[in-house]
Amino acid sequence: MQKIFAFIIIIMLSCTKEPAPESICYNEDYPPRNIERVTIDQGLWGDVWFWKGDFMPVGFGTICQVERTIYIYEITELKDVIRAEPYTPFYSSINTKLVATTKSDLTGFFQIKLAPGSYSLFVKEDTFYYSNLFDGHGAIYPVNIESGKVSEVRFDITYDATY
Repeated sequence: MQKIFAFIIIIMLSCTKEPAPESICYNEDYPPRNIERVTIDQGLWGDVWFWKGDFMPVGFGTICQVERTIYIYEITELKDVIRAEPYTPFYSSINTKLVATTKSDLTGFFQIKLAPGSYSLFVKEDTFYYSNLFDGHGAIYPVNIESGKVSEVRFDITYDATY
């Protein structure tokens, strides 16, 4: 019963959390990156894109630049989270230290100054944290910040897309 309930929550989440009407969406091309807007000299910049629809074949889905709050945690592994349901990229709890948050704008762009170190990235989709990238050692969406450098990511929210 618990698995059915969690599955229903995830289905409802993917049906209710869509790009805001003011989001900029692209049907045939990738959205442009925002590298020219970077003004920091150390930390992280990136774009947040929401993928929706069928991308098989390529070109039938929609990619939207979206506003989201980005949660930056100390490096986090699967053992440090509680998943909403097994084998999903949704998490109900993250048990590492929250280092910082920032918000992407309507073009998906964000930047944040960070101290050198390794971090994990998440966004919030309704009540769950979402992150869908792993390294080969079990870290969830790892990013490395080096002294005097700006790292770059493209955070793809893909739970409503098929490939």
